[in-house]
Amino acid sequence: MGTVTLWGLATLACSFVGSFLGSYFKKKGENLATHEDISLLVDQVSAVTTTTKNIEAKISNEVWQRQRRWEMKRDVLFEMTKKQAAFEDALLNLNTVFEGERKQNPGGPEWAEPKSRASRRWNDADRKFEETILLGRLVCGIPLVEASKGFRLFALKISVGITQNESDIYVKSRRELVTRSIAVGSAIRKELEIDAATEHCSLFVQPSMCSQRC
Repeated sequence: MGTVTLWGLATLACSFVGSFLGSYFKKKGENLATHEDISLLVDQVSAVTTTTKNIEAKISNEVWQRQRRWEMKRDVLFEMTKKQAAFEDALLNLNTVFEGERKQNPGGPEWAEPKSRASRRWNDADRKFEETILLGRLVCGIPLVEASKGFRLFALKISVGITQNESDIYVKSRRELVTRSIAVGSAIRKELEIDAATEHCSLFVQPSMCSQRC
């Protein structure tokens, strides 16, 4: 076989091998690039998933904290409502007993024990109401705290007048006492957002239905 023929065959073989190797390495490079792209995509998805879970956990924690604060406020407000009612009832009872003594038998020994019981009941109700006011300072707004303090102090002045035989002080102070009591109730409703819920309800239903739904 001639030298030219061998040279031609060698050139042809080299071209084939070169073409094959070129295609091979090109395909290999494409596969490698694709693999790297997939790895990068997996890393990105993993990072997004981790970030999403962290955000969800943070939101869940914040929602849980808000819910706990709301439950604490609700419990304090409900307790304050009950203690306020007991406080007002004890003041009325104190006036009833002391007024009864003044009208029936001033200084009579039979009134000693009823007066003592009424005084203990009043002092206990006052102490418990004051405790709820102090708790309210931690979770409620200033308007409610101020309204509650004003109501309590006004009632204390009445109680002092009652025990010092100031005739008709309860009756004379009744109107303002009720006004202050209503102010406390309104502040509690505002803290609970009851008025806002009732107003929202009235926008969509008839008044007769609102009281049933809200």
